[in-house]
Amino acid sequence: MEQGTNIFLADVAAGLDDASRDRRKEILRVFWPERTALHTLVDEASYASFFQYFHREISQLQPYRRYFAVQDLKGLFGIVRMLQMNPKQSKSRIVEQLSSHFSNAEPTALHRSLELSVRLWLTINVNSTTIAVGPTFPDESPLEWEPNLSLHDLVERQFGQGIQANGKGRRWQIDATLTAAYLVNNCGMSISWTDSISDHLRFDPTSQVLSIYRHKVCLANHLDTPESCPVPKYVLAEILDTLNVLLPFGDFATKQLLIKKNQQPLYRLGSCGRARNLELTQYRYFREELEYLIEAFNRPPRTWKQLALDKRNKPEWAAFWVTVMVAFLTLVSIPCSIIQAVYSVKSYNIAVAQAK
Repeated sequence: MEQGTNIFLADVAAGLDDASRDRRKEILRVFWPERTALHTLVDEASYASFFQYFHREISQLQPYRRYFAVQDLKGLFGIVRMLQMNPKQSKSRIVEQLSSHFSNAEPTALHRSLELSVRLWLTINVNSTTIAVGPTFPDESPLEWEPNLSLHDLVERQFGQGIQANGKGRRWQIDATLTAAYLVNNCGMSISWTDSISDHLRFDPTSQVLSIYRHKVCLANHLDTPESCPVPKYVLAEILDTLNVLLPFGDFATKQLLIKKNQQPLYRLGSCGRARNLELTQYRYFREELEYLIEAFNRPPRTWKQLALDKRNKPEWAAFWVTVMVAFLTLVSIPCSIIQAVYSVKSYNIAVAQAK
């Protein structure tokens, strides 16, 4: 597929999911220009989820392609490069510069193309409601990008507020057994695999659904290219660390969960060279989310299944299974006692008959 080919055409959009190795390398090279290793070597399996997202984001906009100024990869790459070089320029100023390259495009079409480029490059769901087109989904929380804000300001507004990391005083440890697999198997939670870092660890207490960001490879690449990525480095690092907490490499239950949910790239990448950080006080942005998960983790079992699998409280767990075994033996003994009584009556009747 050539850079000038319309990316919204059905066959081209489908091809993005199964693009040639050279085209994949080109996309990665533009998105992460400082990762020189990507220019020569691409681990196809590690990027599978990312390119699926890329394909889906483009294909669902096919019916609305006329509302976008950018129609090909060349134009998309141009916007990404412009944002990388000018992260502190306002959105309206970026659009003004783009208008010289797309003289016949409406301003709203340029705004949509700009936001689409950010969604694909940074995997942040920037989709302002006043100009949004295409399908919407109830589990998504799109960000509004106001014209007077730069990309840097938008990201800072979303991720800039956090609790100051505190290395002094008591160190609150996260239980090593707190994993996504445990929360699913023992606490009744469900996992929603999100493509947006802004939705990572968002939890719906009503439906008991936890959102987990699924593109670990993007985090690793952004951390290796801090000069071209406007997302704060500590936020990227914390997302990666929370993934290592919830989806620890080497944990059998975690591996089985990811295989079952078709999220193997999250496991394939391992820990990305980072130790599993279980010190809650070291988390600045995601501390409150982790505290809520710890609270859910520490709640007593609410169902028989949870009680049967919950080994955190050994005496209660042992007492439960002793009770189950006693109940089972009692149930088994009842028919045995009935059979014994029946045979006793028969034996008595035979004895009486013989006595006569």
